[in-house]
Amino acid sequence: MNLKENLNLAGLLTLPALFLSATVSLAQADCTLPSEWFPDSIPDPQKTAMGTFTENCVFHQWSWNAFLWSMEEAGNGKLRFETFPTQEQTIDASFGTHYTTAMMTLAPRAAKADHPIDSIAQAGTLGILVAQNKRGIYYSQHVSPQMYDQIVKLDWNNAAGLTAAPDTALFDVGNIEYKAAWAIVDDTFKVPGAYVTTALIPELATVTKNGVPSVTVPENPTFVQAQVALIGFHVVGWVNGHTEAVWASFSPIGIAPVVRQGTNSGDPVSDQSTPFYAAGTTLSDCNQQNVPVQTLNDTTQEFGIVTQVCQVYDAGTAPGGNPISPDNVANINAVNASAKAEIPGTSVASGYFEVGAVWSFSDKPGVSKLNSTFQNALVGSNVLSNPVIETFTQTQNAQHNCFSCHNSLQFQPSDPKVAPLKPSMLNLSHFLMQIYVDTYNQGQ
Repeated sequence: MNLKENLNLAGLLTLPALFLSATVSLAQADCTLPSEWFPDSIPDPQKTAMGTFTENCVFHQWSWNAFLWSMEEAGNGKLRFETFPTQEQTIDASFGTHYTTAMMTLAPRAAKADHPIDSIAQAGTLGILVAQNKRGIYYSQHVSPQMYDQIVKLDWNNAAGLTAAPDTALFDVGNIEYKAAWAIVDDTFKVPGAYVTTALIPELATVTKNGVPSVTVPENPTFVQAQVALIGFHVVGWVNGHTEAVWASFSPIGIAPVVRQGTNSGDPVSDQSTPFYAAGTTLSDCNQQNVPVQTLNDTTQEFGIVTQVCQVYDAGTAPGGNPISPDNVANINAVNASAKAEIPGTSVASGYFEVGAVWSFSDKPGVSKLNSTFQNALVGSNVLSNPVIETFTQTQNAQHNCFSCHNSLQFQPSDPKVAPLKPSMLNLSHFLMQIYVDTYNQGQ
């Protein structure tokens, strides 16, 4: 297996920091973050999204802009993105300032955007991710207030409104959508560098259907309070000239080893342990789905088999690079080094790095992106997967980047009782597609 070299942040810390404009519209040799952003002047990414997006570096700068802004403290012990609307609040249009004081309620990620408490499987594979403490991973989804306002105003917060939306419907420039992955932590299991907060999580159970036992969230789960660490974060933003959005992903530094070039299937990936990898684990034992033989102790909530996680593609870029974006890896390495040098150590964002970002060719008049998977025009990190959000799809050709699942094709719900949704740019958002499934029976 011929894979990219491991990201070496330390070796890039001497790169000079250049001054960039707040509109992140520039051309330069080294891809860095603007010094004027620090320590506490991060611009609003909903406004910088209006800038000029042509060069590869600008997309990574904007991704960091959106991430840093979302991770700023918003008061009441919450980060900004934690105070943003959830799907439930979007459906009933109840988002308000009261949410800033509410404890976050997490749910396991669903497959194919169905209701979040139907499954603990990762999207697309049904694989269950289990940390080294034998606990499963939980997820939350949010949208920015600006995106919420557009959704509610245009009646996209229900199945009927999404069905009636015109073929020309597009998300507003400046909208941002989030997906966050959370691991349960305590005094014996921590994720260095990760933001930690308190949340309500549903207890899992072993349920038997048609004689086959499976681990899931019961129909009426019991919720318990737990300390959770933010271990993976998708920032999806609609920027000027890109109706398909920029899909960026972040993780704590060192959360999983990167597979080095020349590593064979029987070779250990690393001799160092991480919260999601045991030292000495071979490449062939990384990212394995254990669903058929996975077990759960319903009392302790511990799984029987731990997932050994490896990051297959450094910077979300395939071996040999992306010919459309030959400077992508260098820019990601440089912007990560710049972030590590510039972000104050007191910031909760200081322990994170950009895994990568992917987008498509800019919009062109008369060129429709409807009914598209965007695969023939991927720019940036063309095989982008977050190691703890898309653990099991990293090497699957049909599912190894964001647009594999998030596209403008006809939406096909996994529930046969829910009708497909016509091709639309709105189908890019699984936040909306889940709302579609959840509200489909209303008025049917």
